[in-house]
Amino acid sequence: MRLLRSTLLLFGLTLLAACATPQITDFSDRSVVYVWVDVEQARGNKVVGGSFRNFAPGDGGGVYPVGVEKLGDGFLVYHEGIAPGPTKLGTVDAMFCIGLCGNTINVYDFGNQGGDIAATTVRSRGVYDLGSYAIVSQRTGLFSPRVFDVQRTSGPSKRQILQTLLPLVGEDQRPVVQAALDRL
Repeated sequence: MRLLRSTLLLFGLTLLAACATPQITDFSDRSVVYVWVDVEQARGNKVVGGSFRNFAPGDGGGVYPVGVEKLGDGFLVYHEGIAPGPTKLGTVDAMFCIGLCGNTINVYDFGNQGGDIAATTVRSRGVYDLGSYAIVSQRTGLFSPRVFDVQRTSGPSKRQILQTLLPLVGEDQRPVVQAALDRL
């Protein structure tokens, strides 16, 4: 019963979050942004969500929910409609799963401002790689808040990532991803 209730709550919150994001209809200036994340050493072994933050003034800025795809030993976290402006990985949501998933979602928050971890400035329409990172949980006391460290790591090749992204993005962004793949 608890599992069903937790699953329904997670579904409801996901639906609510999806409804809160404005629908992007014009992709003429939008970009595909991605990062590869390894959570083997984090609390949680499956990435189930997250967000990118865009700090552009006006309508372009805001929080963009991500798509997630398992790729190699980690997860490809991406969004296909990021507006021009400074952009960084905002959060990564991970769960611990062995067959069935638990009901705890660990949210790794990368902070609003500062730092250059998984950050770039989107200047024009294209595909932007924020890098490959491993999230490592740090041991703390029983009643202390959890702490994590982010380390650069080697992930799949850019070609593998773009080939994985190609069928995942919408029709409007496929030519942009294909052009980036053709340049390799």
